[in-house]
Amino acid sequence: MKIMPFTYVLLLFPALVLAGGIHDHSHGHEIYSVGAPGTGEPDRRITVSMRDSMRFVFEPQLRTLQHGETIEFIVRNNGAIRHEFSIGNAEDQVKHAEMMRKMPDMKHEDPNTLSLAGEETGRLSWRFMGDDIVVFACNIPGHFEAGMKHEIPITMDAQ
Repeated sequence: MKIMPFTYVLLLFPALVLAGGIHDHSHGHEIYSVGAPGTGEPDRRITVSMRDSMRFVFEPQLRTLQHGETIEFIVRNNGAIRHEFSIGNAEDQVKHAEMMRKMPDMKHEDPNTLSLAGEETGRLSWRFMGDDIVVFACNIPGHFEAGMKHEIPITMDAQ
């Protein structure tokens, strides 16, 4: 029996679809290592200044993160060069930094990252979950290594 080339494609199609894996593209419902995008009224608001001195400045100071709390970050790039504000754990930030080294001009559409040109402002709302250490980072090549990061553990204690 002779099988036509088109038949091979039909026979292989289910395998190709399954090899691609199953992905949840329902934005707003993704779960990340240290939480998920925040919805509704935040528990608190924090202003973040990103500076060309390779530092984040949080107002008021960000000293604690509670499991289940939602924070709206008002992020301002007070510098002249592009910076980013990314939320994740250490592993997330290493992966993101590797990707940024390969594609330094990439534009972010991730709910846990803002990329801002000089003098731009953006907002990011995040609901912290788990008991990991949160790493706030700028992964533009060289910025993290120069100290543009901030680490805080999520605590499970009641507020």
